[in-house]
Amino acid sequence: MLSVIFSEYRPLVQDVLALSVCLAAFIWGRGPERAIAATWLILFELVARVYSSFFDAGTRVTQIDPLIATQDVLAGIILVAVAVNANRNYPLWIAAMQVLAITAHVARALTEAITPIAYMTMAVAPGWIQLFILAGGIFCHSRREKKFGRYREWRVPVRFGGLLPANSLKA
Repeated sequence: MLSVIFSEYRPLVQDVLALSVCLAAFIWGRGPERAIAATWLILFELVARVYSSFFDAGTRVTQIDPLIATQDVLAGIILVAVAVNANRNYPLWIAAMQVLAITAHVARALTEAITPIAYMTMAVAPGWIQLFILAGGIFCHSRREKKFGRYREWRVPVRFGGLLPANSLKA
């Protein structure tokens, strides 16, 4: 796997995989899949392209790139919000992988002793895993919809009034 992570073709392969999986999410997915795909496309594809057209977008492994760290934090916030509200289990794994990517930046900021290889692996590998998890989630979602029909996309918010039967509040 390290040869894929450090290959000169890694960004191209990851972009093609990401665009394919995100397109599949918009075609066969529902709300959670589309939210995850939109987050990926906006933060990791669109913003990265705009940034690289204005600034030198070379990979920094000896220091933290503020844009990449900000992208990872924003994506983490959005993916955790999707994960806790989605009526599926796999977004929790995607959010967990994003937390690992954020942890790479925190580790790099706290110590200079972390090697560039470890930092790059910790920052890049979760993205690959997220794409494979999303692809598997889309596949399982579409298979379930074919077998059982449409089902709820998001969890129903629990309110205090819904926790107790109406007649139990009377004294």
